[in-house]
Parts: sequence; C-alpha cells; structure tokens
Amino acid sequence: MWTRNLSRLDFQLAYLVMLTDRGLKPLSRWEGCLDDEADDIIRASGLVLDTVTRRTRIGRKCVETVFARDARRTDLYQRRFTGTAFKHTPDRVRLEGQLFGYPSCCVETFVRDPYVHNGLCPQDQETLFHWACRDCVTTAGLLREYRQVHNECLRLFGSKAERIRQPTRRRWNSTGKIAASLALMLGAAGMAAADDPHQLPVPDDLDQDFLSFAEEVIRGTDWWNSDTDQDTVPDGVQTALLLRQLIDSPPPGVEVTDHMVWGFETCNICNATENMGYVLVTHQQRGLAVAVPYIALHYLEHGSLSFDGTVHVGRTDLDTLKQILLPCDPTHLLPWHEPDPDNDGLVSVEEQLLGTDPGNPDTDGDSLDDGPQVAEDLLTLIAALPREVMPDRPYLMEWLMDGIEQCEVCGITLNMGFAELVNPMEQISVHVPFVALHTLAHGGFVYDGSYNNGRLLPTVLRTVLTGDGTSHWLPVAGDTDGDGMLASEEFAFGMDSDDPDENENGIPDGRELAWDLASQVMALPTGPLQDQIYAIDYFALGFYNCLICGEEVNMGIREIVDPMEGRSLGVPFYNLHFMDHGSFSTDRDDIYPRVDPQEVATILGSELSGVEPGRQLQPFAFWNWPNPFSASGKTTIVLSLPPLTDPIEVAIYDTAGRKVRDLFTGQAQEGAARFSWDGRTSDGGRAPSGVYLCQVKIGSVTLSRKLTLVQ
Repeated sequence: MWTRNLSRLDFQLAYLVMLTDRGLKPLSRWEGCLDDEADDIIRASGLVLDTVTRRTRIGRKCVETVFARDARRTDLYQRRFTGTAFKHTPDRVRLEGQLFGYPSCCVETFVRDPYVHNGLCPQDQETLFHWACRDCVTTAGLLREYRQVHNECLRLFGSKAERIRQPTRRRWNSTGKIAASLALMLGAAGMAAADDPHQLPVPDDLDQDFLSFAEEVIRGTDWWNSDTDQDTVPDGVQTALLLRQLIDSPPPGVEVTDHMVWGFETCNICNATENMGYVLVTHQQRGLAVAVPYIALHYLEHGSLSFDGTVHVGRTDLDTLKQILLPCDPTHLLPWHEPDPDNDGLVSVEEQLLGTDPGNPDTDGDSLDDGPQVAEDLLTLIAALPREVMPDRPYLMEWLMDGIEQCEVCGITLNMGFAELVNPMEQISVHVPFVALHTLAHGGFVYDGSYNNGRLLPTVLRTVLTGDGTSHWLPVAGDTDGDGMLASEEFAFGMDSDDPDENENGIPDGRELAWDLASQVMALPTGPLQDQIYAIDYFALGFYNCLICGEEVNMGIREIVDPMEGRSLGVPFYNLHFMDHGSFSTDRDDIYPRVDPQEVATILGSELSGVEPGRQLQPFAFWNWPNPFSASGKTTIVLSLPPLTDPIEVAIYDTAGRKVRDLFTGQAQEGAARFSWDGRTSDGGRAPSGVYLCQVKIGSVTLSRKLTLVQ
C-alpha cells in the first residue's frame, strides 16, 4: 500500500499526509519545497499537491507546499496567498483556520489572545496543528481522532520513531454537545453553501452574495464581487457564519444571555423547531444591545442573515452586531505622520473639531477608541446614502476602474476605483477609494492599497455626509446673535448685535460681510502700483488641507497695500478660504487665528481725494454690503468714522459724475454711521443696472466707493 512509503518522509510530513487523507484536515501546509520522491509519495495517496511562493516581511521569497483531497482547496490557497507577505492579521488567521479545519472558537480565541494558556498538556498540544482554546469540546473530539492517526504513524515508522514523543491521554469533560470541527462546519458545508435553501435573497444585492449594498459597506466587502476574499464562500454566507461564531464565543466585554419563552416556532425551510425566544447580545460599556431570535441563530448557522420562521421573520441587524462583536481590526489602524498624542487614530487638530479629547484615546470611556468610533459613525452614514444624484441631500456615485488592487494589510482584492461622496448643499465632493472604504469598515482612516494609499480626513467626511451648507461657519465666542461677528465688531460696523440678518436676505450679516470682504481682497489688482490699493501674493512651499472641505490651500499670504496711506495688511490664503465661505475664523486657529474684519475693511477703505500733502487722516472704514446688490433689495453703506468737526455729505453718483440721489447731509457722530440705498433715483424711479459711486465728503476730503446694481 502507498502508506508504507510514508515512512520514507519526515515524520511530521507523513503525519500531515495521513490527517489530510482521513479528512481531519481539509488542507495541509508544509513549509518548504519537497523533493521528487516526497512529491511522488504524496501524489500516490490521491492528494492534490501545489506550491505557493510567498515573501517574508523583509521581502525574501519562500516556498510553501500545500496538499488536500479537494483541488478547490489548494487552488484557493494559491490564489489567496501567492506573492503575499507573512502577516498574521485577524482576517488571514480566520481564513487559514477555515481552510485548515480548525475549530472556530479556537480561531477567535487566537485572534483575540494568541497562545493564551489553554490547560492542555504539552504532548496533546503538539499533536494538534492549531492552538486550542481552553476547555474546547470541539478540540476534545478532534484530539481523539488525531491521537489515533498519530499512533498509526508511529507504528508505521517503527524503530525510527523511538525519539518521537507520544502524547499522553487527558480526561475531558463530556458535558455539552460535541460540535463538529470547522472542517465539517465550514469546510463541507461552506463549499456547498450556495445550495443551502436557508440563504434567502435580499433586496439591493448587486453581486448575489446575500448582502445588500449597505451591508457590504458596513462589512467592508466589494458589492460587485460576491466573494471578496476569494475563499469560495459568498461574502454574505461568510458574514453570517462569522456572526454565529462570535455569538457562540463572544469577545471580552460582550454578554450573550438567553431569553426563552414557552413555545416553539418552525423554520419554514427545513421544519426545524426552535424556541420562540431570543438571545440578547449586549455590550454594557458601549450601551449597545440587540436581540437575536433563536430562529435567526438557526439561519446564521446556515449562512443567512435573513430568517423565516412561523413567528419571527426578518433580517439580523448586521450594523449593530458588528459594533458589538467586531467594532474594529487593530491591524488596519495604521499610523500617520501628523501628531496623534493619544494614539487613537485622530490627529490633534481634528479632535478639537470632532469634540474628542486629544489627550484621551477613549473620550467617552466606552472601551472603543475615538478614531474607530468616529469611523463607525461615518460608515453608517455612507451605507445609507442614495446612489443617484440628489439636489438637496448627500449621495454616492461609484467609479469603477479596469483593474484591481490588494489591501496590503489583509490581502483582499478590490476594484481600483472609488466612491464619490457628493454634498450639493456644501458644493463639495470627496473621492474615497474602495480600499479606503474597506479600511474605514475596519475602524481605520489610513489606507494602504497596492494602487491607492493615503488617509481619509474624518472631519471632511463628516462635512460631506452631514453638512447643510454652513459647515465653514464656525462658532464665535461673544457672538450674541449667531451671525458670525462679535458684538464689538457689530457696533463698529453699525450693525444690530441682536439681529443676525438685518437686511432680511436669509444670510447672517457676518457671513455676508466675510464673503464681501474676501471678494474685494481677491479682486485687487496686483502691484506695486502708485495711486491705488493693490495686492502682492507671497506663496509658500507647502499646503494645508481645509479640515472642513478638504481643499488644499497654500500656506502663504496675500498682502494688501495702500500706497497713499503707506500701510499694509497680510491676510493668509487659509483665512481668505474661510472668509470666502462666510467665516472670519478658521479650523486651525492655533496657526491661523480669526481675522479682524475691521482691519480688513479699514485697509480696503475707499478712494480718497482732497487730502493735503503730509496730512495723516485718522483711520476710518467705508464699505457696503451686499455688493453687488439687487434692485429688489438694498445695500447698506457703513462709515466707521474718527472724531469729526466737519459735517458730512453722502450721495450716489453714476460713472459720468451725475448725482443720482442724496442719502445724507449733516453732522455725524464718531463711530459707525449707516445709510442704505434701494437702487432708486431722487425722483423715486429705478436706476438702471450698472456701476455707481457712493461719495462721502468730509470738509475738503472726498471718499468714493464703487457699488454694483443688478436688476
């Protein structure tokens, strides 16, 4: 018989071949390449054999030999692991556990706490090829079978086996039902999973893997690929089986309690009966709980999130169960180069905007670090987005590319394209590569794909998912009416500090003023010039991303120069970006503090005439808003005046110098004086659209400012 030739192999290799031939291990792996004799002996047993080339963490190539009774197993291992590095990530450990036939409870225990003391004697543990969890009833059954094969192998090797230590027997508790090994539960059943009638169809399942689009986003799988990790098991089936495993062997901090009731219900597929009650899966520290009917557990065991009983019909809550049982994968939480003192995945400047503590990784003390918790919240919002253009709410558009890439952390393959998240109210969009979306589902913002890599900005994602068009409008301490201006600034500008929208155009006064001043600053001619205000741009070798919208803004400044008065003011481009979005404050106030609107308005000032040479006119400001303005509304003209002894005259002129309308003649108080023009002439008619001049005469001094009227 072919078994006699096994004694010509290494003992451990022969032992593996016998276990695989008996079906106790659906797939086995031998580190290294086999010689021709060993290759022939194994093939003579009827096993399928293949080699897989992988690489170490330092890039060195190494060869593995895998063999199985079913060629699908070796083909899957080769497709999944060829060229990959040796990384023991949770997803890889679970996949290997499934392929090699290890009990699911042992796999999950190993993921959470590798090589934890399990109570086995060394001989028993060495007989196995997986690290058993403590008091594992599945391992107890497997160990009996393994011992029998091990003893047969010892007899086969005869005198050559003298130095091979035999395992000692250990008494196992027989309480509880001995479960089938993972080789049977996930191997045989998993390979035929698509034929199980318990796997019910679900709406919006684009790839027929028994997961909806939203669930694929939550799970981090590809909604156009039914088998993202290429293990021959559809993503939805694999997800259901994983949830069942985690409910049976919950992670630390999770409680699963039975709530049985008097009565039974029947599965409408196989007529199995289950108690009409439920198990309650609870994470007390996170304040999360979800009830899972026993009939739903029955369907999870068959690889289905949907369930159909005579009492309970519905679908298991994947989102909440994932938050409780599998909130994040630490291996996907990659570091970034910006400061993160508490190592929670959020950089310090983001924590200020997100309301988390940059010195505490778990601000709310719920056992989940702030970064993964923010990722979890954002992911739920992304999963709920419509996939069609919407005029008044965020939506998602997908852009597929002709190619795939690999997540360098866990090795799964995804399309090289991206999902575009669009917010029409904020007028922004964010491109999220599919590998980044996969990383977000595992709690991380830093993604590392073979094609795409980088970091998602959580604050920008929050804007595109929740913004209503006012996200740049940062709150200001001392703003009594919520219009974006301090009470002292409103007084200087002649505004009412208790009225946020004095011209009743639906835009807060401070936001409107910020827009107006920004447009004036950006419209200035570049200098140097001799007789008018101009600007000089000083660009820096660096950029900052706006934490609100993600726009890349140069670190330099625009200097506003008034050559007539011999003064200048530098306004950083970053501040101008926020002013253009209606805010004098920025999201990086430690670097770019709030702009003083009085200083900007004063330097912009207006054209002067009649100033005697050498005379220094005390600082003043002269502006109007809105500008341009509509004939159906009005523009407000504000003068911020020094102490005056002369009366003032305020009038509107056209560009030909003809007076259109008088607005004021008389003595003005020190401070802010306000006037308004509704676009009408002195006789009450409507002035035509065009450019007009508002002139203010103070003794021999004349100030002029351009106004634009549109019909």
